[in-house]
Amino acid sequence: MMRPSMNDPRRGTILIVVAGISALLASLALTFLVRMRSDVEESQLVVQYAQAKIMLAAACNYVQESSRMGWDRYPLKSSGASPTTPTVDGLHIHEEAFGWIDERDGRLGPLDRNGLPFADLTPGGKWPAVGTSARCPMYVMKRPPYATQLTACYNPMNRDSTSPDFCWPLLKYPDPQPVTSNGWTRAGGPSSATNTRYVDFETGDRTPQPQSTGKSWFRVYRDGPGTFVVTCGSGGTMGFRDWATEVVPQNQTGLFGGPGGQALFDDLKSTEIRIWYRIEWTAASTEVSYHNLDHDFGAIWEHYESWPPNASHTWSGAVRTQTWMKNPVGTIRWIQRLVTEPTSW
Repeated sequence: MMRPSMNDPRRGTILIVVAGISALLASLALTFLVRMRSDVEESQLVVQYAQAKIMLAAACNYVQESSRMGWDRYPLKSSGASPTTPTVDGLHIHEEAFGWIDERDGRLGPLDRNGLPFADLTPGGKWPAVGTSARCPMYVMKRPPYATQLTACYNPMNRDSTSPDFCWPLLKYPDPQPVTSNGWTRAGGPSSATNTRYVDFETGDRTPQPQSTGKSWFRVYRDGPGTFVVTCGSGGTMGFRDWATEVVPQNQTGLFGGPGGQALFDDLKSTEIRIWYRIEWTAASTEVSYHNLDHDFGAIWEHYESWPPNASHTWSGAVRTQTWMKNPVGTIRWIQRLVTEPTSW
């Protein structure tokens, strides 16, 4: 057999083919990586948008609940302090308001049981005055106030057919139980429980879990007695509008690394999503005995036909009832999506 010489042209052809295949593979790999990065960025955008939309529900709940609740003067203060927290029979009471527009006389709220404002409602002052905003960064607490255990069933039904309690749903043990131990044991019975850690149970541990911070926030601006501009954000700015007019004046530069943290703040702002809505709160609420009309049958026989709540003789009564839809904090009358950023929010 004859061996090809060093100057055989076939050697150059093979090198060219191998180099071409290698370049093609490198090009395909680069295209694949670029496409993967694009898919990841698009997925991240979808996640951010979903988080921002979730904040709309959170903001609406905040507006509803704070129309009545959340105006206690905490921490609780004794009669020697000022202002004091009202007591009944020696126990501190939880105060509540009567709506953003007081449902008793139509005045600007929130007002207490004596018709006095819980805060300075001078326009342009501090929240909740008209022309002010509340900033609400969202995160998961290490242990929320009044946290209870996730045990599904403390009182399982007795399945021993020889027992006198067979199939009886006896509420023998307290349900639920607090996450903070209260000393209760099954062997010790009710007398084993104590209130030594009740304050810990009441206050919880509000330390944010690191993996849940910097993801989403909402902001509520009160632009009228019962109307609000809601900003829903998904990103790490924690709801600050900008560096110069909010972060610095409020002495919150430490949240972004100190006085030189504007570059970090601007970078977070450029990568987050902000969506604006305008909503209106109303004191109207669902009456506790109201339940849906049975539309399926009503459309055939009688338009105003209505089954009793939780009726056992019809599937629709159990499925469609609203008997337990109690709503003492008002409702959101309408939600309007704002196309562009409003002047005030």
